[in-house]
Amino acid sequence: MLNPETIAATLLAERMPLTAFFASVTRDFHLAEDVFQEVCVKAVARAETFETPAHLMNWTRLTGKNRSIDILRARDGRYLGLSDEMLAMLAAEWPEKSRADAMQEALGQCIEQITPNNRELLRLRYFERRNCTEVAAIMGRKIETVYQALARLHKALGDCIRTRLQTESAS
Repeated sequence: MLNPETIAATLLAERMPLTAFFASVTRDFHLAEDVFQEVCVKAVARAETFETPAHLMNWTRLTGKNRSIDILRARDGRYLGLSDEMLAMLAAEWPEKSRADAMQEALGQCIEQITPNNRELLRLRYFERRNCTEVAAIMGRKIETVYQALARLHKALGDCIRTRLQTESAS
């Protein structure tokens, strides 16, 4: 049985592929996001029913597809999207693990390798969404130094991710 934390982590890791799948049904990315959130809440509430992550993902795709169709029917009175056969084919062919997941995992590993100072720079800029002027002020640096450091970090992280993905695919 999966616990609620594992369910949440699994679904959040698969957020973009699931949302893309729901968007293929709804033809509306914002509605697909809403469906994803609704399905996540239902999944966590039903935590004791999922035996494996694969079971969770299959349930999530089916439940999200059905919820998407229900919303469209309630809104428009009918569903004019993809046929049930096409949706079944999409669900069957949908990759279990996306390339984005592998990239995200590689990014996490690469971030662990950088200096604490550079991690702080990334945290301020991207996780706290501060602009470069604010980051420079907080870190006591010139703005040009922040721009250069970010450019070097982008390159280094990109190289690291590419290397990790190539190593992984060669294995």
